[in-house]
Amino acid sequence: MRRTDSTNKLFTKNFLLYIVGRLVSLIGSGIQMIAIPLYILDVTGSGAAMGIFTLLSILPRLSVAPFAGVLGDRFNRKNIMVFTDFVRGFLILFLALLSYTNSLNILILFVIQAFVAVFDGFFGAATTAMIPDIVSEDKLRSANSVLGSVNSFSMIIGPILGGIIYGLFGIFAVFLINGTSFVLSAISEMFIVYKVKFSKRSKLSVSSFFSEFKEGLTFIFKNEGLKYLFTFAMIINFLMSPLFQVVEPYVLRQIVKMSAQQYGFVQTFFTIGMLAGNVFLMSLLKNAKNKTLMISGISIQSLAIFAFTILIFPNVLVKFSIWKFFWLTSIIYFIVGTFNTLVNIPISTNLQLMTPSEIRSRVFSTLEIFSQIMVPLGAVIYGFLIDVMAAHILFLVVNFLALAISIVFFVIAPQQVYEPKAGGDFDAAG
Repeated sequence: MRRTDSTNKLFTKNFLLYIVGRLVSLIGSGIQMIAIPLYILDVTGSGAAMGIFTLLSILPRLSVAPFAGVLGDRFNRKNIMVFTDFVRGFLILFLALLSYTNSLNILILFVIQAFVAVFDGFFGAATTAMIPDIVSEDKLRSANSVLGSVNSFSMIIGPILGGIIYGLFGIFAVFLINGTSFVLSAISEMFIVYKVKFSKRSKLSVSSFFSEFKEGLTFIFKNEGLKYLFTFAMIINFLMSPLFQVVEPYVLRQIVKMSAQQYGFVQTFFTIGMLAGNVFLMSLLKNAKNKTLMISGISIQSLAIFAFTILIFPNVLVKFSIWKFFWLTSIIYFIVGTFNTLVNIPISTNLQLMTPSEIRSRVFSTLEIFSQIMVPLGAVIYGFLIDVMAAHILFLVVNFLALAISIVFFVIAPQQVYEPKAGGDFDAAG
């Protein structure tokens, strides 16, 4: 199997088309991401309705992940990208039509959101696996940094535009812009040259599906470097994601009493930090070793989170006004976002390099399944713990535990975790 584009330049025609398509659709999605919750609350005033919508944004994608991984390794990934972008675009434009004719209701919105989430799953499995096929191996980390910058920029500008557009023009304009962005993204992706071919397989059946999905899981645990990275990512995600999704909002809103606007700005500083981290990786740190980036990233993140933990100790918190605390927290979040990127980009790049293209969709779908399952599980556990233990103690314990696990990982992980050999070996016959 050959890579589609053999040039050693980063910004090839293929990659430029890829990132332009991603930028357009992500900004559109960012606009809709902030507007739909506002619309649901305006129409229903129900927190339960918001919860159902959030569930419908996650569960369908998770449920199709195994199928998406298998199909992403069987069929042309560019065609999957284009098809799923067109379908999502037309579904959202249909919502625009319904809203324009005053025919939209919450049930229809929920049903279409579930279908959009299904196609999100197929799109994600194909696009993640496709990047190493259109970018040379020595430029892959930079390519992931560019994509990270696109994601961060979209997460900043999209919600800002979403609030403005929904406030001025209503939900019709939001759906119209987002649906159009998906169609434009699909058109951009149509011009990508992608001719990667895999070995022919038997006709897809129930038995072959389970066999091929199992191949992805087996490959992970037979590859030593991949197994270490996969396990480390899962454990850290289980520990840290719920901490910032469950405990942190509780601390900032219920204990510190930040306003909704202050809380939103703190989150924005984290995203700006991620954007800065990606820019540093593309420029000042482009020649840095992966191990150096990962160790420094984990270490400084941990120090920053320890600093935040100290700030929320009751006898320390009382010494600060709300605005002083806001600015200190914003600076800490900026630092965490910056150095989080220095860990995540090398890990993502190395996972891509360790995995042959023939099985990459299945491997990354498996990673997504475990990631998504671990977060709700952690959220339930942390939700219980926050009722029986002080939030600052929980932050302290979890951060110590994550740091200890990271130190063990850096001591025992083999060298290929940091500087993997591209491709690896995969035998579909098992």
